[in-house]
Amino acid sequence: MSLVVARAIKPIPQFKLHHPLSIITSRRFQSTKSDEVADKVSSSIPNKNSIFVISIPITTSKSYIYCNHRPSTLSPKQLANIPFIYKLEGKFVKLASKGWSKLSNSKQKVNQKIVDLVKRLLATIPYEENCLRSFPSKATMIREINEESLHLVTDEKDHKVVPGQYDDLKIDTNQLKPIPLYHPQFQKPSTILTQLYSFEEETKKRHTRQAILCAIGIPITLPFAILPVVPNVPGFYLAYRLYCNIKALLGIQHLDYLLENKQHTEHEVADETTVNDTSHITFKSVDGLDSLYAKYNESRLLLNELVQEEETVIINEEIIEELVEKLGLTNLKEDLLKAYKQETKRLNKDIKVDDQVE
Repeated sequence: MSLVVARAIKPIPQFKLHHPLSIITSRRFQSTKSDEVADKVSSSIPNKNSIFVISIPITTSKSYIYCNHRPSTLSPKQLANIPFIYKLEGKFVKLASKGWSKLSNSKQKVNQKIVDLVKRLLATIPYEENCLRSFPSKATMIREINEESLHLVTDEKDHKVVPGQYDDLKIDTNQLKPIPLYHPQFQKPSTILTQLYSFEEETKKRHTRQAILCAIGIPITLPFAILPVVPNVPGFYLAYRLYCNIKALLGIQHLDYLLENKQHTEHEVADETTVNDTSHITFKSVDGLDSLYAKYNESRLLLNELVQEEETVIINEEIIEELVEKLGLTNLKEDLLKAYKQETKRLNKDIKVDDQVE
């Protein structure tokens, strides 16, 4: 008996030629669809000069959470109610930013090497730190008066007030609008609230320890200041890190105020009840964010009822580019790219997010 082996014949692929006009039309359709998604995102977010919090999912369980707060939009009368210490801090930050910009644009090789080293060190710092630093203090937090209480202000078109005006205008906190927290519809508010609760539990000890180490290290770097050619880079870096860790610790306190609930009870496991009981924050979904994420992700990853067996990164550079442009938050681009890279590495088990340079 002879054995006949049948060999499968792979069909030759059929190449279809497209008319140039059809290609152009297709590209225009894709561009129009992309613009529609972007318009949905931007139209759902209020004035960029108002205060709001936004949750930008990085993975299926973690987000970059940012508080948009711009004191520069206040009137001179309102700015007069801001405590002096915060105005002084703003001046120091501007001065430091100017110095860093000058160093970054320097053509000298030694300065370029210093900038490269500092950038590599900063890339190891967990992105959550900048989330915490974005939350302003209660004393400077811009709030908006609700519609029923607008008669208390002289200019009814300007809803913004700062805490220093509360006594003069006889405003109680229940007369203030809750701060909107925008998020994709596929993301549960309880998931966001759980992450906000975890900031205090997981980061407070770390920032306290790092602040102490930086404070101890600064005096040790003083001999570098004697060198006439090279600036005291270690000292400046440790001073900056001390400032950042203190700001993060203060951010935890400021966030704790925003997360107060109507029953004034301690934070527990976040659920629908705790979401509804939050006094100063109201959760609002943005359809445009769902559309943007859906362009680059499988639909199963964006089902808010799905129990994730494995955490997955759901953001990419294209999403980041579109988000920051349409939201008018271009200042977040570097932070979001850092979050994307850190979470990708963490989930690939190459490094842990907590393995950082102090």
